[in-house]
Amino acid sequence: MCDQPIIFVQPPASFDNSSPCLDDKQFGLGILANAAWLESHGYTVSGVHIPLSLHYGFTADDTLNMIVGSDPLLVAIGLNWVHFSDGAIQTAQRIKAKRPACPIIIGGQHAGLFAQEIATQNAHCIDGVILGEAEVPLMLICQSLRETGKLPEKLPGLVRGAEDITPAEVVEPMDGLPVYRYSTLRPHPLQANVGAISTTRGACPFNCSWCIEPVIGRLQGRRKLQFHSADRITDQIDSLMQYGISRFTIQDNFFVGGDKKLVDLANALIKRRLRPAHINIFAHPESYTLQGLEAFSGCCDKASVDYGVETGSRRVATLNNRRLNPDEVVERIANAVSALVEPFTWWMVGLPGEDDQALEETEDLILRTMCVGGIPRWVSPLILLPETPIYRDPARFGVRLRFEGFSEYATFSRATLAEAVMFSHTMTHETREATCDGISAASRRLRKFITDNLHVAESFYASQRLQPDLASVRGRVQQSFF
Repeated sequence: MCDQPIIFVQPPASFDNSSPCLDDKQFGLGILANAAWLESHGYTVSGVHIPLSLHYGFTADDTLNMIVGSDPLLVAIGLNWVHFSDGAIQTAQRIKAKRPACPIIIGGQHAGLFAQEIATQNAHCIDGVILGEAEVPLMLICQSLRETGKLPEKLPGLVRGAEDITPAEVVEPMDGLPVYRYSTLRPHPLQANVGAISTTRGACPFNCSWCIEPVIGRLQGRRKLQFHSADRITDQIDSLMQYGISRFTIQDNFFVGGDKKLVDLANALIKRRLRPAHINIFAHPESYTLQGLEAFSGCCDKASVDYGVETGSRRVATLNNRRLNPDEVVERIANAVSALVEPFTWWMVGLPGEDDQALEETEDLILRTMCVGGIPRWVSPLILLPETPIYRDPARFGVRLRFEGFSEYATFSRATLAEAVMFSHTMTHETREATCDGISAASRRLRKFITDNLHVAESFYASQRLQPDLASVRGRVQQSFF
């Protein structure tokens, strides 16, 4: 074992924002995966989750001392979403102030979007940015630091300036990646029995015009979506269950595998006699039929699906290269209820082509889904990110970009939840149909429509075996108005 540890850090949204618009209490899966990878190769790893530390009453200075006090070989800061932009840079600055010689790198899917800009503008506190999957470059960086005390001069996936860059080498076969454990990081999560599961890597085969998933997959060096096997996913669930985790969420591209992947996973869990208390999966509405949903329901005590429906307008969906059949959406949600799977729906505003008629069509689909048990969990204004089809060709979609570059997207680090959903200064774009204020108004309109009509879903579930927590859904949406 290498005595000097590698410290992984989950930064806050910002040290100056006590009420960020994105919950920052979760552990990044990239941090967990890379900690497990280095540990499996003989390195001592540890981690500090700064937002949780602050939540539990530690001061910022105490938390930073946890990081630098062990004389780390390397500090790796995760930047997996633009909302943590300020916090990631502030963390690096504060660590360098305490220990100037400590090597610091930043990685994560959204660090990759702005890798050169982050590296060149923050060279005073960051020694490099990893572009792509981090396992291989991290290993080579740690080897170089241990042997020479310096980072490698040139390494695929390590960005240190404005030079030409290539993504990192990826680990193959993917099932060879070790399972991870939350106990690597400190302090313990707020919900100690909840864990996230990584099931895929690589580019989503769909190409919805607003979606960042295909972009991230390509940036990370896997042009084709790859799945962990059902047995490997089961190994990960088994390992986490041994640490007391019983509720799991899958929020990556597992849904692309449809019924087959879901049935395979359900069968693997049953064969191993593992029965989680709850599994939640993100999916497109057309992802699963009754067959897959029944298998899903049968492998855990509680099953739920978060359906990203986004819009009820066929015209808007077609313009944005998104498949949408409203009748099929209603049918699949009804199938979920029939299979005893809780079906939540998520909606979006600010899409190109979205006018008043489109919003009326979305309201109609929200209501139709509630009539068969759909539970509308949230309405989000679209965050338009670099390299997506809309961003690359805004004129084609009738869009005017408002945010460009890392520093402008860092606005989300400073925004509160109320600001993000109520006010226009966090809107990344305007459309031909809606100004920033119009997009904010559309978000409020749909959320009000949900609260005014949630009684439809409440009446539906009054006579069902399923008893989802509708009160918390109503409370969350209503609180967003204040």
